[in-house]
Amino acid sequence: MSNTPQSGFTFLEVMIAVAVIAIAVVTLIGSQSQSVSTATVSRENIMASLLAQKKLSQLESLGFDELYSEEGDFEDSSTNYRWQTDVNTLSGDETGIEGTDDMLKTIDLNIMLGENNRVVYSVRSIVMKKIIPEEK
Repeated sequence: MSNTPQSGFTFLEVMIAVAVIAIAVVTLIGSQSQSVSTATVSRENIMASLLAQKKLSQLESLGFDELYSEEGDFEDSSTNYRWQTDVNTLSGDETGIEGTDDMLKTIDLNIMLGENNRVVYSVRSIVMKKIIPEEK
């Protein structure tokens, strides 16, 4: 046997290095999974807000007396989104403004996703009846 030192790693050093690499890989995989989940939720929210904007503009283009509560699917969308409106007339007592009876309506629009109709986006709008001045 010679007394020359041998270069290289011990078995313990190799096992510690493998353990450190394994922990790092597991952490990276977990953060990647969370990143994909966050991106999915963001995509759902963006799509729902665009669909809500589209539906709300359709509703606001209707006449005041044509607004009522209803629900349905988006016809031109291949997605699994649905919409639901809840339309209520505001009285002067609710607004605190005298003389506004039957002049204001709230539109609560919910955008829902999936078979369980999970609400992913909600918006409220208030519309006013068109005022036609009386002729003197």
